[in-house]
Amino acid sequence: MNTPHVLETIALKYIPYAKMLSEIGNNAVYIVDGKGHYYFISDKFSLFGYDDIPEQGSERIWNYPLTSRIHPDDLVIKNQIDAKITAFLSTHPKEEQSQYKCIYEYRGLAPDGIYRRVIHERQFLEATEDNYLILGIIEIAPEQGENLPVRVHMKHCVTGEIIPISIGKETPSLLTSREKEILGLTSEGLSSKEIAQKLFLSVYTVNRHRQNIREKLQVGSIIEAVNIARRKGILW
Repeated sequence: MNTPHVLETIALKYIPYAKMLSEIGNNAVYIVDGKGHYYFISDKFSLFGYDDIPEQGSERIWNYPLTSRIHPDDLVIKNQIDAKITAFLSTHPKEEQSQYKCIYEYRGLAPDGIYRRVIHERQFLEATEDNYLILGIIEIAPEQGENLPVRVHMKHCVTGEIIPISIGKETPSLLTSREKEILGLTSEGLSSKEIAQKLFLSVYTVNRHRQNIREKLQVGSIIEAVNIARRKGILW
């Protein structure tokens, strides 16, 4: 059985890198274990409205309420997603778990009292017998909008494979007209860049639509999405 002291010793070797990431990238960075106990929280969280960030080494870090500024609705979904991710990782050897990264988009409360979308990356560092350490990086998302859903996917950092995480019971009928348009152009062989030029969108926006399509159709690649859409009559 591992103890907090063991994890703290492991975390100490990662804290200098976490500090460097925060300073160079101007990102909010943290290190947390699988039970929600924090070992490092960067002062850049002030960018997201946290005005009482504990000093490194203080007892307040251990149980700091870092999720307190996530939109309540999005937090419920995020907790459900985290449970699915934990279940997914539990099927892999511990030495492989650190090869995965989770990437979320959800709403966080900004200092001005307005909820803004953030990108939240969680990199699994090391797994022990009964716990694990995670490096988290949070930044403002380039795409903002009131009605955008919570998004998440997992990435294998060695192979680049994207593992979609389903949210709720979305079905192919929930594809928007824009998503169907982009899927149709994809089926014609157009790249994200070509689609972006044709529809006067950014490449990032096209890629986000493609990710939404994969999530809704619960597939790992856009090619699979095209094939399923044709079988179900979404594309002809």
